[in-house]
Amino acid sequence: MIGSRREFLAALAMAPALREKNVVLILADDLGYGDLGCYGAANSVTPHLDRLARDGARLTQHYTGSPVCSPARASLMTGLIPDRTGVTGVLRDQDDDTGLDLRLPTMASELRKKGYGTALIGKWHLGMKGAYLPRRRGFDYFWGFLNGTIDYFTHVSKGGGATGQRTTYENEQPVEWKGYFPDLATAKAVEFVEANASRRWFLYLPLALPHTPLQADSRWKKAEPNAEYRGMLRSLDHTVGEVRAALERTKQWDRTVVIFLSDHGWVKKRAPAEAGSNGELRGGKYELYEGGIRVPCVVRWPGVTRAGSVVAAPSWFPDWFVTLTGVSTQDGVDITPLLRGERGAEREFYWRFEDKAVKTPLSYALRRGKWKLLRVGAERWLYDAEADGGEQRDVSGVHAGVVEEMEGRLARRF
Repeated sequence: MIGSRREFLAALAMAPALREKNVVLILADDLGYGDLGCYGAANSVTPHLDRLARDGARLTQHYTGSPVCSPARASLMTGLIPDRTGVTGVLRDQDDDTGLDLRLPTMASELRKKGYGTALIGKWHLGMKGAYLPRRRGFDYFWGFLNGTIDYFTHVSKGGGATGQRTTYENEQPVEWKGYFPDLATAKAVEFVEANASRRWFLYLPLALPHTPLQADSRWKKAEPNAEYRGMLRSLDHTVGEVRAALERTKQWDRTVVIFLSDHGWVKKRAPAEAGSNGELRGGKYELYEGGIRVPCVVRWPGVTRAGSVVAAPSWFPDWFVTLTGVSTQDGVDITPLLRGERGAEREFYWRFEDKAVKTPLSYALRRGKWKLLRVGAERWLYDAEADGGEQRDVSGVHAGVVEEMEGRLARRF
């Protein structure tokens, strides 16, 4: 009970509501944990992201909701684990008539209720038709493509829906553009920021990079090993720099929350596996090893994050829905206290995943405190995720009690 005006004002100041701040949520695609300079990459080609980390907070144990595109995005947009969203695997051509559960609110629809203008510029991959389209899911404006991956120069689908066709739209209108898609998306994002300086807005910027095909425009490539991939990283980083410059130019920088994260780790099961890096983490996309689900996450939140801070407490995608909208869900919590530097309570994070197309058997994982239990098919391991982030030492044989307890918890989750 708040008993005085002073206590009321203090409580109000600590409330998680965004009030007058804009939000730009930038989502990279298949970016590995070890691909950014601020996460240890040698010979960094990401100066703008590294600068953002120096100006804000770097989360070192942030998890996606899934090791593949569609369910990760569903989890981010709804604050729920994929099993509750209707999207548990990659939406491919056979899924063109379905998508994110139509009964669920999205981050965009909830923020629009609070008076935000909402826009999506980039990749959707949560439904190709009718009621599943972005403008029916809370976005006032959509510019980008609907499927999983495109040729960055021709803009024709390379998979993840309508393969061989164009899935590029502005709102509900099919459109054709010319040019390197990431550069076009950057220009459109800057245009949105500049055009909306007098209102409160939410910009969801799910960039396609560095998802295959490995295609970098000539302006981003240099004569070096791994030139295509590193060129794509430069393009991705350039987008972050251009959005920041637009915010500063229009005097919106200090009233805008900037969140950058990747949908999951770099792929190790398909060539070119050596292009991206998950750092010391084992595995990658399509797997529940840390390399598939632990992702880079950088946040600058004026009045909340401290410059150059590191948030080591675990958190995950469902938390952003709760943190930004103030709406509770079964799977997320408000992580504003963590971003302020406060200690968080011990939590559980849990995953179930299977992908027959790439021969990933039914897999489960549970993270609780420092422990991570991983089951892949008939095999089972226990790791100390804090001391052994690379998951090299199975300790299930010496912590049988921990395994038994976590198996029980996992069974109750699914």
